Amino acid sequence: MKKLLTLIVLTLLTVLCVGYYQALEDGDIETILFLKKRPTLQMKFYNIHANDGEIRQVERLTKQERQWIIDYCWYRLGIHTELNTQNDVETCRKK
Repeated sequence: MKKLLTLIVLTLLTVLCVGYYQALEDGDIETILFLKKRPTLQMKFYNIHANDGEIRQVERLTKQERQWIIDYCWYRLGIHTELNTQNDVETCRKK
């Protein structure tokens, strides 16, 4: 019973504190793990800057891409942003 309880607690802590995204590195897709700055049940994140060298223009972002960047910045970097300016996108690009 203690082993089961310990396993459940460790699994919950992992889900709350660890996230990942996939990045294209040297032609291979790699999974990048990171510790979240804020706990959330979301584990998979999307880093739009990880797969190409293209700088995304804030006025060309879709609503979905904008939300991906906001979530990534908040949970991975601990930065709260509304993505109103190009500088906000650049701040979230830094690691």
